[in-house]
Amino acid sequence: MNRQTFWILIALMALGLIVLRPIAGSAKGPKKPLKCVAPAYLKPGDKVALISPSYYCSMETALAAAETLRSWGYEPVIGPNVGKQYLEHYAGTVEERLADLHWALKDPDIKAILCLRGGYSTLHLVEGLPLKELTASPKWLVGYSDITTLLSMEACAGVMSIHGVMGCNIAKQDNVNVQQSCTLLRDLLQGQVPRYELPAHKENILGRAKGTLVGGNLATFAPLLCSQVNEIGQSDIILFVEEVEETHHNIDRLFNMLKMSGVLAHCKGIILGDFTDCTNDVGYESVEAMLRQYIEPYHIPLLCGFPVGHEKLNLPLVIGAPVTMDVRADGVTLTFDIPGVQKMVRTEGLRKQPMTAQDVSEIMTIQESKFSEWQNIKPSKDTILVRLYWKLAKEELLDFSLDDLKRTIHAVCPENGRFELTYWDYYIEDESSYLAARRGTFLCQQMDSICPNSISKITIKQETIARHTEEQPGYKVLMICPVRE
Repeated sequence: MNRQTFWILIALMALGLIVLRPIAGSAKGPKKPLKCVAPAYLKPGDKVALISPSYYCSMETALAAAETLRSWGYEPVIGPNVGKQYLEHYAGTVEERLADLHWALKDPDIKAILCLRGGYSTLHLVEGLPLKELTASPKWLVGYSDITTLLSMEACAGVMSIHGVMGCNIAKQDNVNVQQSCTLLRDLLQGQVPRYELPAHKENILGRAKGTLVGGNLATFAPLLCSQVNEIGQSDIILFVEEVEETHHNIDRLFNMLKMSGVLAHCKGIILGDFTDCTNDVGYESVEAMLRQYIEPYHIPLLCGFPVGHEKLNLPLVIGAPVTMDVRADGVTLTFDIPGVQKMVRTEGLRKQPMTAQDVSEIMTIQESKFSEWQNIKPSKDTILVRLYWKLAKEELLDFSLDDLKRTIHAVCPENGRFELTYWDYYIEDESSYLAARRGTFLCQQMDSICPNSISKITIKQETIARHTEEQPGYKVLMICPVRE
């Protein structure tokens, strides 16, 4: 979420914090530990509310998310105002968004609340949502990005929540890392608590710490310091932050706000997540190297590179939970000290690197062929033919989603099995001859994102034609054959 229009406000807030806390890092006064209760884990048949408290989300996406929740064994309930749109971006007016939030919190049959998407505008809801309303009926609230506001409100109210994937993510699990993130969220809601094992990072600061986990998106978290949602008066905090589409100098400014407000002085440890598409405009090697300079004087452990934020792999974290972070030279352990069954999750190698064009070229063979050749192939239980419609010459599939493709693959290939692809394409005389190969490469990359490391070979069979005819309609053909080993 790009918030460039809000930097004047941020600067004024920073000035106010300096005036109010001239020596914030050494501010004295009673400290109280932040203690939160864990809502009950979900049971089959429990109702889960889907709401849009931030940016607009289509009803189509909400329905797809509901279908996923139903497949998890829950009864989804879509908020009354979901699908509404106000001033182009917002998911309805402030009153409409608040109404759905009040409804979900007060309905005793709803056991969890899944936000559909982030964006910007949950800050509008702070003054209209009393903290006591969150405490009255503790239930899991799930989201990230702009939903950081609501997660922080839950923590201040004494209720744990989950920083994790949202409805828009579970609605379209078109990437293996998104699938992994959704699976871990599903398991956590059922009481399987992740115990993360992470590889070492060169910017880590070694040490062991215990505290209550708070934080989220940095540009969303920082403005809360001037609101009722202010956790700087709490002691024994483990802070985590992530960011997207911000410059390094803006990240530096925001983190300095945390320092000047006294947040860092109350931290027992800090976790840095992903900093996605953030522009390096100040010269540091990385965001982690830039922020480490502010953390070192506090002599607390620092965990860098935790896969949380706006990347495809967005692992769930329990906000408000007591955690133990153990940062060692050989790796890191992050444990949630809450009820549930501990589940080991090793993050090394978990993040799937996308298949490159070079990777595809190494397993690709291009042949000249008659496009009609595929018509002579007899489909069987081991061979499936799929017609793929392309939008002009662009790399965009129509009428056949990746979910459809995944289901088709799994129909003929054993789980974790490998398969060969044969792709028939053609190009008309005035098109570039490499179009068929380019589309085949794109198709291969998309399939690898949903079935990683499964493609052993792809053969491109192409034909040049004078023009489109009824015999050569606007579709291409893909044949999927499992490799029997």
